Amino acid sequence: MNYQKPPNVWWSDLALERNGLRARKTGALIPYRLGNLIAIWRGFANYLATQGLRLAASLQAVRPIRIAFTPHRPRPWYLIWSVLHAAGGRIITDPQKADAVFYFEDTTTRKDNPANSLPCPTHTIRQINCACLDVSKSRVAEAFEEVFGYPLALDPTIWEGLAVEKSELNGAHDGRVISCPAERKPGKAYEHLIDNSDNGRVVEDYRAPTIGGEIALVYIKQRAMNYRFANCNDKVLLRRPEQVFSVTEREKLKQFCAAMNLDWGGIDVLRDRQTGRIYVVDVNKTDMGPPTALSLTKQVRSVRILSRTFRDYMNS
Repeated sequence: MNYQKPPNVWWSDLALERNGLRARKTGALIPYRLGNLIAIWRGFANYLATQGLRLAASLQAVRPIRIAFTPHRPRPWYLIWSVLHAAGGRIITDPQKADAVFYFEDTTTRKDNPANSLPCPTHTIRQINCACLDVSKSRVAEAFEEVFGYPLALDPTIWEGLAVEKSELNGAHDGRVISCPAERKPGKAYEHLIDNSDNGRVVEDYRAPTIGGEIALVYIKQRAMNYRFANCNDKVLLRRPEQVFSVTEREKLKQFCAAMNLDWGGIDVLRDRQTGRIYVVDVNKTDMGPPTALSLTKQVRSVRILSRTFRDYMNS
């Protein structure tokens, strides 16, 4: 099996440039702004705290969880990295010695590369996200309507009124409100405009990390209406699932994860203020976190909650 082991040093994925910090894999640039520097510092503080949880877990008399990631191993800014290590887990390269193979690739659709990828097995070992092939906005909307029975997507050429136009690609954060009817553009998805504001000035997104379809906790992300589609938050609240979703809603969200073949990942949910309905607008199978807008205490608390849920899932 020809599997190329990625470099162990996570900082090799980053490049210091004149205008900011560049992620080599995605090409994303983090400018040297005060808010970004604060977020980086908080993320580094969580990294150190996770190392403490990792040490504490190693002292427990429990067998470590061994995960083989393919085609890439997660770095510390991905939520699974913190959760796995807080659960006493280890990242290994030999699938024959692993408790699970986790397909980990930060792309919208799966692109197998036999030269550097472990094949997801068909038996004897747990598979995580190996069948999650497509998290494009169109696929998310399709699965959502199948499970919930009401639509998120729309046809911009015949819809009359406001709508959201956004990239099919995961993590683009390029959504914008348009007036329809409008021409359909290639590579774009079109959705109903959800009124997820509390008072017309602040919007709330629910980021729900899911493990085996179960929601362990909810991050409520709040930001000003004028940058509702941006990848930043003014405030993040940590809540229990039952504080945010009803029993019926949680069951539907579990069915949605099954429809997406999502074993691990964060789903972004909006609640319409006018109707009370919820809408799943995004699926992140390589979600980052915990959110740096949380206090360090709550970041650590959320990682501990997720690590317990992940260990239960692996032991089920």
